[in-house]
Amino acid sequence: MISRPFIVLYASVLVATMGISMVSPLLPVYAEELGATGIWIGLTFASFAVTQTIFGPFAGRWSDRYGRKPFIIAGLLLYFVAALGYLTATSFVQVVLFRMLSGVGTSFIFSVARAYIGDLVPPGHEGRWFGVFATGDIIGFGIGPLVAGLLRKFLGFDAVFISMALLMASSALIVTLLLPRISPEVRLRAAARRESELSFRLAMSDRLVLAITLTMLVTSFSFGSTFSFLAVKLEGLGTGAVLIGLTFSMESFASALMQPFTGRLADRANRRVLVVAGIVFTAVMLALVGVVQHVALVMLLLVGMGVGQSFSFVASSAMQVVAGRRVGMGTVIGLGSAGNGLGIILGSVIAGLIVDSSGVDAAFYFGGAMMVVGLPLFWWLSRGVPVTEDPSLPPPGQQRSGPLPGDIAPEPTVGGGR
Repeated sequence: MISRPFIVLYASVLVATMGISMVSPLLPVYAEELGATGIWIGLTFASFAVTQTIFGPFAGRWSDRYGRKPFIIAGLLLYFVAALGYLTATSFVQVVLFRMLSGVGTSFIFSVARAYIGDLVPPGHEGRWFGVFATGDIIGFGIGPLVAGLLRKFLGFDAVFISMALLMASSALIVTLLLPRISPEVRLRAAARRESELSFRLAMSDRLVLAITLTMLVTSFSFGSTFSFLAVKLEGLGTGAVLIGLTFSMESFASALMQPFTGRLADRANRRVLVVAGIVFTAVMLALVGVVQHVALVMLLLVGMGVGQSFSFVASSAMQVVAGRRVGMGTVIGLGSAGNGLGIILGSVIAGLIVDSSGVDAAFYFGGAMMVVGLPLFWWLSRGVPVTEDPSLPPPGQQRSGPLPGDIAPEPTVGGGR
């Protein structure tokens, strides 16, 4: 597991996620200060998901064909531009537009980075690898809101956006200098993959791909309908900027602590059961956020959500890798990104309407209920489909003694490769 690509991607994703999460909790409040109301606040949070939905599948497909590294760098630079855009925005409409630009960056960074890791992971160890790799993403999401709260309190919104831009620039530099252009496994199989690549329609005809994609859509629908308004609820409870950042961080820290454990569990236990159990538990915690009216209880419930997500996320990520080996790693993860984006769009817009008519707490009841709606369909679609692989098989790229027709030779890498 410990290799140069893994370490570089882990560090760059952690830094990038920290920059992204610094502004995400503050944008609804920022947009509100610029004149946005209910549905526009929801759109401010969710607008990035519009472009994520459009570009997600293509980013994965293109990275399957042309390599992962250029798309990761491009995504980081797009976020850098968006951060400067937030800094100069004078209306909430401009905030929405730069948020949409961030969605393109999201597609390029996270889908492609996870596909790169999927190229490296040995069969039967998907949960362990993604359990560790996801901690970088989650820790970044946990640290970001806390840092943003401190910056906003003492230096104002501008300092948050400047810090985001600096983090994105530094992460892009890390990837440019240290990440091999493409992994050795991708180099060896690039030509053969182009010939056998499945269309999006055929990829979605794989029941496991369809089950995971729809599950990601439904769960992101729930989060889109609630996290758009969590900062608004906390401010209504009289919570200060620093404590709002800490509250957002609690979920991420809890999930990060659990991921290595749940990752190993996902390689041994029934992954379908872990997905269902994690989502049900998370849904209960989410609905209860609408009930409680004290920030300490909200924080406790977010810790519970982080624990629940650690089970469902790692198990579903491991199943994505299994499906990706059949139909294309970037294609499968890109389709999941599109499902995630579409869910956030629908959830944020519908929740905005609900909040306008019924108040902020109603969004959390709605989100908790919607999270469990798709579970019967997930269980039915994934029945009888292999969701694990034999761990005795060699790692990808070592499963044959000679090259396939059309394979391209490995390129030299700085420092001798991985």
